[in-house]
Amino acid sequence: MSEQEVIKLFDRIRESISNAQRMMVERKAKLGETIVIADADGKPIEISAKDAINRYSNKTN
Repeated sequence: MSEQEVIKLFDRIRESISNAQRMMVERKAKLGETIVIADADGKPIEISAKDAINRYSNKTN
């Protein structure tokens, strides 16, 4: 496997993981569930999935 093929493979893996996480958070938001994320200090905090979607949307826009 060439270096370029390995790079493409890892890019596909990262994209697939990102899509799976997005779908999980969207599903949890529809069900009114919470998720656990890390705050700025690395400590775990529990927030609603809807809030997580809003935070992510604000960061990407």
